[in-house]
Amino acid sequence: MSFQNASTNLDQDLKNSRQSKYQSSEPEVKQWIYNILSIPKNIQTQYSQNNLDLLDILKDGEVLCKLGNLLPIDNKPTSKYKNSKMPFIQMENISFFLSTCKTIGIPHDEIFQTVDLFERKDPYQIIITLISFSRKAHDLSPTSFPTLIGPKTVKVKPTIPKKPIGLSSKYN
Repeated sequence: MSFQNASTNLDQDLKNSRQSKYQSSEPEVKQWIYNILSIPKNIQTQYSQNNLDLLDILKDGEVLCKLGNLLPIDNKPTSKYKNSKMPFIQMENISFFLSTCKTIGIPHDEIFQTVDLFERKDPYQIIITLISFSRKAHDLSPTSFPTLIGPKTVKVKPTIPKKPIGLSSKYN
């Protein structure tokens, strides 16, 4: 693979791999957010002129909470979000979104931690969460979330091949 280097260790290789995946997925995720929230082109241009990447746009948690507020669920945690420059309030906004993700059934291993976003610890995990969110949100409200991001889900499970006779146990 192109991101492997003999002068780096496994942790660095994994970090580089996830960073590469983040960079390739980021434009699609940003465009999906712009489309879902109907963000005008002039604001999108302003974001790109200021060199704001996805993490910069999401860091205060407000955009995430706006996405969560589009869901047709009762007692939305995201409805409590606040506009603030204080880090504690911004992290609280992010946690409101993460609570919403849990509420709609996104698996725990696909949900990022607040520090992944706020401190830029694992950018690709944010992408994974938003891909999962787009799928669940589309299932709950196809009118508010008409498009999906990321790879398509498999509808038909693959058949499991039978073991050769010599490898199968006598109890199967």
